[in-house]
Amino acid sequence: MQGRIVKGIGGFYFVSDGSRVVMGKARGNLKRNKELLYVGDIVDYEITADGEAIINGVARRDNSLIRPPVSNLNLLVVVFAASSPEPNFNVIDKMCIACEAKGIDIAICITKPDLVSSEELDEIRSRYDSAYDVMTVNGMTGAGIDSLRERISGRNVALAGPSGVGKSTILNNIVGAQSAETGTVSDKTGRGRHTTRHVEIFELGDGTNLYDTPGFTSLELPSMEPSELSNLIPEFRACRGQCRYADCVHMKEPGCAVKEAVNEGVIPEGRYDTYLNLMEEVKKWRK
Repeated sequence: MQGRIVKGIGGFYFVSDGSRVVMGKARGNLKRNKELLYVGDIVDYEITADGEAIINGVARRDNSLIRPPVSNLNLLVVVFAASSPEPNFNVIDKMCIACEAKGIDIAICITKPDLVSSEELDEIRSRYDSAYDVMTVNGMTGAGIDSLRERISGRNVALAGPSGVGKSTILNNIVGAQSAETGTVSDKTGRGRHTTRHVEIFELGDGTNLYDTPGFTSLELPSMEPSELSNLIPEFRACRGQCRYADCVHMKEPGCAVKEAVNEGVIPEGRYDTYLNLMEEVKKWRK
């Protein structure tokens, strides 16, 4: 039989075939080979006389993440608040680049729009409008939930972003039940409190698998050459082949199409500034 791991707790795995979920464990050979099982894995399994699942093997993954340990995502919704907590664009852009490297589609979801002016909200949206689908959701009123629900339909999708931005509230609105614990923002630190404690997939019945993930606040950049970084930024890819130098990394070179696009307002200056910060990070790793 074949199914998907939808939850893993303490060495036990819950496998779904689309109609029922069975709890079980990995066969001994998987443990001996130190084969790690991730939530999202497609596995071969059998049912014992006791009605439990024995996992025999894991199908090839489309992709995987180590923290959190999930696999086969094809969409990541990067969630951040317009305010409280303040958006950290460096972390947000790093998430997007890490997903681009994994071949995972990206959508941007801005929460708490009522905490800023319409002008401030438009400024935040404009940072990503030319690169990704950008949605605004008010988790308390439910405004924007239907658009988000339509965007994720039929996908293997996770919500990622800082604690306290409303990810659990959004998940509850989509799933239709209080399935995820919600948290608040700490008055002392200005950061949210973690509330989700294990990875779990909610199957929504239309081919949509919504991953609920604990502490999914950031992603690390994969190891790469400095010249590879710009290829992972959609706005920069649009300038490919237009720079004076073929090996241009869009920093100090003359005749750089990316810098010209920034000066003309085609590429948001903030996105370029983040690129420069991340480029320094990539260079440090290469030393």
